[in-house]
Amino acid sequence: MGVFIISPSDKGGHLYNPPPKLVALCSPLSPMVFNDLFCLSHPAVHTLSIGAAQPTDFDEHLKTLPLLDRAEEILPPIIERLQGEMINCLGDNWVKTWSLGLPSWENTPNQINIRSILWLRNLVIAYDMIDFAKARYNLLGNGGHWFPGQQAKEVEKLDLTACLAASPHADKIPYLLAETHRLLSGEMVQRLSSS
Repeated sequence: MGVFIISPSDKGGHLYNPPPKLVALCSPLSPMVFNDLFCLSHPAVHTLSIGAAQPTDFDEHLKTLPLLDRAEEILPPIIERLQGEMINCLGDNWVKTWSLGLPSWENTPNQINIRSILWLRNLVIAYDMIDFAKARYNLLGNGGHWFPGQQAKEVEKLDLTACLAASPHADKIPYLLAETHRLLSGEMVQRLSSS
């Protein structure tokens, strides 16, 4: 029995409707084919759920199959471009250290999911994934165990000093959280299984 990944095209970034920048970075593959190949290149992964609404929704995914034996050749240059763009946009130090010392959402005032919010911010800045980031951000507070924790509402009123004590970016994270909240907040989203 291997790993079954649920909706990697949706949860992996709304890859059925990717931003042009992500399309360029994943070339010659589409972001969806890149993601499928990346997931299936891991020996433990045996199944991806697609969530197709009509038969033609499988067409792009099927382009992955003839590439499976060449994943080790195809993936590295794309991964390198994606990582390079992340560093170019956010800086090498941030990319290597942004997640160090971050508390779990349970150990943060107001249960703010700092790690997920900063991750979404990274995706917006590096890959222009604003629609995906907005959808995920607005799931915070309604995502249950699938996407736990809360948004960074009124983070300016909170003292995050203690929970960020182990982070090398403790001084700027409260500002980044407030900035990200302004950028991504909108109408609350519910999981499909909740609606």
